[in-house]
Amino acid sequence: MEQQIHIMKRTLELSDTMGEALNHIKTQINEGHIENTIQLANDTMTAFVSIIQSMKAFLEELPANQIEIYTDTLVRSFDALITAYEQQQTGKILEILQFNVLPAYKNWRMELRKQLGPYIIS
Repeated sequence: MEQQIHIMKRTLELSDTMGEALNHIKTQINEGHIENTIQLANDTMTAFVSIIQSMKAFLEELPANQIEIYTDTLVRSFDALITAYEQQQTGKILEILQFNVLPAYKNWRMELRKQLGPYIIS
């Protein structure tokens, strides 16, 4: 279980970094620097995939939770964001980021903290 606790801790740390990156992307887009956000958005989504993969080591051992539901919502939000980037729709990118990705991320992150926090503290 010690290895899983280490993975849980790293999962929360990386999820914090994701939040920082998403907020930075939003700031950059608001300032008109959309080109500067493409790589960071890609890196953020890569981090998310990495988290999902690492969670497989412990997800089934957790009590009933909403992590998978929130993960699916965030996946759909990222899919919409990718489409907006591909279509180079700056306004749509910002809209999806503000009204889909960030709220989905916050719900997902809150559920991760709720479910993993007790294991890390103990």
